[in-house]
Amino acid sequence: MELLSDESEGFFSPEGSFLPRLLEITAPFDCPEENQESFSHYFSALQNIIKRLIPEEVLDKGKFIESFQEKKTIEEFYDALEEQIPILRWSKPTNQAPYILSIAVLCSSEYTHGVGRFVSDTCSRWLIPGKQLPLVNVVSMAFRFKLLPQRGYFLHELFMRIDNPKDLHLVKANLPSLSKEIKLNILAVQHARNVIALKPLTIDQKKIIIQENIASLLDRPSREFDHNIFDQMHHFLIKVSAEEKVTQIKEQIAPLLEFRPQVFERDIYNELQYFILQFKDQFTVTRDIKHLTRIISYKYLFHKSLTNFVLSQPHQRHLSIKVLKTTIQDEQKNTPIVGVLVGINLLRENEIFEERHVLKAIQSCIPHVTKVKDSSIIDRRGSNKVRTIYLEVEKKGNATFSIQEIQELRKRLPTEIKERIESVINPIFMPRNEEEVMRNILILSNQLKYVQDIPQVVITFHKQTQTKLSFTIILLRLLKPEDKPLQKLFTKEKSSIKFSDHDVKLVGQLRKKYPKEANVFEMHLDKAAFLRKDYSLDLYEARRAVFSELTRVLGDIRDYNGGMISKQNEALIDLKKLLLQMNIHQDFLLENYFYSLNPTYMQSLIAPAILKKQFLILLEALEHDYNKQVFFLKTQIIDNYFLVVLSAINPTFKDFVSQQIEALNIESITVTSSFLGAYDISCLSYLVRFDDPRHNEEFLKTIVRSIRIWKTTLQSHVKFDPLPPQYKKKM
Repeated sequence: MELLSDESEGFFSPEGSFLPRLLEITAPFDCPEENQESFSHYFSALQNIIKRLIPEEVLDKGKFIESFQEKKTIEEFYDALEEQIPILRWSKPTNQAPYILSIAVLCSSEYTHGVGRFVSDTCSRWLIPGKQLPLVNVVSMAFRFKLLPQRGYFLHELFMRIDNPKDLHLVKANLPSLSKEIKLNILAVQHARNVIALKPLTIDQKKIIIQENIASLLDRPSREFDHNIFDQMHHFLIKVSAEEKVTQIKEQIAPLLEFRPQVFERDIYNELQYFILQFKDQFTVTRDIKHLTRIISYKYLFHKSLTNFVLSQPHQRHLSIKVLKTTIQDEQKNTPIVGVLVGINLLRENEIFEERHVLKAIQSCIPHVTKVKDSSIIDRRGSNKVRTIYLEVEKKGNATFSIQEIQELRKRLPTEIKERIESVINPIFMPRNEEEVMRNILILSNQLKYVQDIPQVVITFHKQTQTKLSFTIILLRLLKPEDKPLQKLFTKEKSSIKFSDHDVKLVGQLRKKYPKEANVFEMHLDKAAFLRKDYSLDLYEARRAVFSELTRVLGDIRDYNGGMISKQNEALIDLKKLLLQMNIHQDFLLENYFYSLNPTYMQSLIAPAILKKQFLILLEALEHDYNKQVFFLKTQIIDNYFLVVLSAINPTFKDFVSQQIEALNIESITVTSSFLGAYDISCLSYLVRFDDPRHNEEFLKTIVRSIRIWKTTLQSHVKFDPLPPQYKKKM
């Protein structure tokens, strides 16, 4: 210990008068000149509080010091004080209600920042659990003793109001235990922060040191250490480590403002503050500082750029994605993970894009990955419908991610994310039309003409709720002696589809012997099983599941109103098989294309091989670079069919083309059209079959002419040439 020398007058002091010199304090900062007089009075008041707080046995050591020459005794005085801190004392309350009680704390100022706020909050909230006591005065000061300037101390005294004797009694009962907890927490945080400052040590080594320190505070060996308290201290360690990393992030961000001011502005610190509020300390501690800085920087840039894009092009989808490889550095192991940051704008009020959509998109690119616990953050700030989502995934067994997997993720993720934007649709309420039910019963009854006839069924969609789909089933059968009631059959077979609202009627007899039984009932399915990638509802598949379950329970039945649907499903299956032979897995897009074919009956009439050719051109249109040429147009002739596919980012071309085609007055059976939007690209397709192939040229000229009209209409707003060069000569 290095004491400050004193060569002023009064170097020798009479007995007992040197103690005030030991307690003289000074501020650890330069005081403004106009505040010096008030500070001197303030210091005098603080010295009285300090004297009141110091235990008598410590003061006794100072009372018998007579001069500064007794350096060893002076050192013993300050060492004795150091052993006692933190010191917490409370005063006697005033005599009448409302009672005023003071609580004062003296502790070291090293590694204890925030003690004043902690003590005030703890005393106010927890002296009477469930009731907050008002603070009427607070005195705080960081200081140094004049004779010992190398050590820093902190004094905090608060005055609180207690309104009634009952509360005063509770405060007196709780003060001793709460004061011990406050002192233990101050020491624990001080030790944790001190250990964190030891750079060369690992987290595990720091944890061991903290455990030994806290054990010594409780005067118990570490093997008997209370693990609940140790967990609290470990939390302190993580908290302080997180604080240190946030400081390091600020240091890394600061140069960006200087060297790239056109990109990074001071509002990036708002992004950092939002990051601190959203992520837990455990997340911050276990990630590399470089990785944390990249998350914040990219998130800031995504939000800024997307906001600008939305303002300039509000009706277009804008998407930004960044894939970041890193590791989680915990005490047991280093776990390889991939972080995905997505920025996107929502175009409609009913669109939803959440963490689950991003996770499903990632899993479609890299199967069997799982979300890292507490690793997601969704930023919904602002009113312009811009969303940023950060999410981390890991593989089972601590496996690493290959270069090929990362490349596949970066290539496919934009498409997968756009496909998975969910649109909320209100549940349908449609009461059953009893007149239509009776009409269907009559029609099905007329189908039962022979004893060998199998049951006839009509399946119609009834309604959907948030979780369920309901179909109305009308089933007619010839009732034979061995036949069991329908409800018992469903109960016996333990059907996975719920059976309810059963109504049974006899609607006649066959040969005056076999009753015709009409069964009207509801079948309810779990809606989640029939949601597609974009969370649209696949009613075709749900209806097929209902029919399959009826067949399983009842045996052979005839789907009276499902003939065309059955043929459509068969055609779609055949088309999928042809594409699988070419290793093309685009079921979601293929279904959208297939069911967009109009007239709908052509879906089952056109050969799957023809549809395959047009779908391949459609895939080519989706891969087209619209930055170089904003319009795609391609034709092909196969088996007397003239195939045309045209696409653009701006969907308004469809109205111009369709209007010109309709003016040709072509028979509906001659032209099959398809229009769909995929990945923000609008595609219009035609399958044409003329008796005279020379009409193909006129059909194409009509399309090219309509594109020109579209261009003329838009050129006052956007200057571009939408027509590919090879078709300009057609004009």
